Amino acid sequence: MKSGLAEMLKHGLIIDKEYFDKLTDLSKLTLNDLDILIHESVVIKKDIVTKDPFEQNERKHLNFGHTLGHAIESYFLSHPEKEELLHGEAIAIGMILECFISAEILNLPKQDLEYITTSLNNIYKPVTINPSDYDAIIELLKYDKKNEHGNINFVLLDTIGKPKIDCLVDNELIIKGFEYYHDSYQ
Repeated sequence: MKSGLAEMLKHGLIIDKEYFDKLTDLSKLTLNDLDILIHESVVIKKDIVTKDPFEQNERKHLNFGHTLGHAIESYFLSHPEKEELLHGEAIAIGMILECFISAEILNLPKQDLEYITTSLNNIYKPVTINPSDYDAIIELLKYDKKNEHGNINFVLLDTIGKPKIDCLVDNELIIKGFEYYHDSYQ
């Protein structure tokens, strides 16, 4: 359920703040509300995929949170001494990191960054990513399917509901993102 919820939250962040807002307080949702929100999420993804079946433009928006999220997930899967990490948990971390990077590069408003971070941290448990893990996770980015011509392409947010594709990010900023994530639980 939480893995699926991460994808739904992502849809809110790339499409519609109001949809994101509805998903951030699960205690206020009934099962009927959840059915409606799941259906809405399916429609969001279907509409995007239908408009861009070959992932040339708008469909890339669906990769928000996944560039770093997949690298984190792969790292945790290949290190059995690390705690178990579900796909959605890794994507939630990726969304926080990529929102931090968005604030630094695209000037995503700081209040949006804080709101998104708090919302995701309220849903997902803290995950320990040690500074000694950062370089290995960053190294995994080169295997991301979204890379083109040796560039690691990120989807970032100008604002909630307004993603920007094919953003390049330097490793120092990614490390600052990890530090931000760590500090967000303190």
